[in-house]
Amino acid sequence: MKNPKVVIFSLIALGFLALTFLVDWLFIIPAVILLYLNQRELMKK
Repeated sequence: MKNPKVVIFSLIALGFLALTFLVDWLFIIPAVILLYLNQRELMKK
């Protein structure tokens, strides 16, 4: 496992996606932010 930060962000984002479908569509916003942060983290190398 090279980057634990990316894995944690991905898991949290998946949680927010689940909440989006189960609770309210507004949970999509933090999910998108986390996915964006993941991309930046992965592009650093």
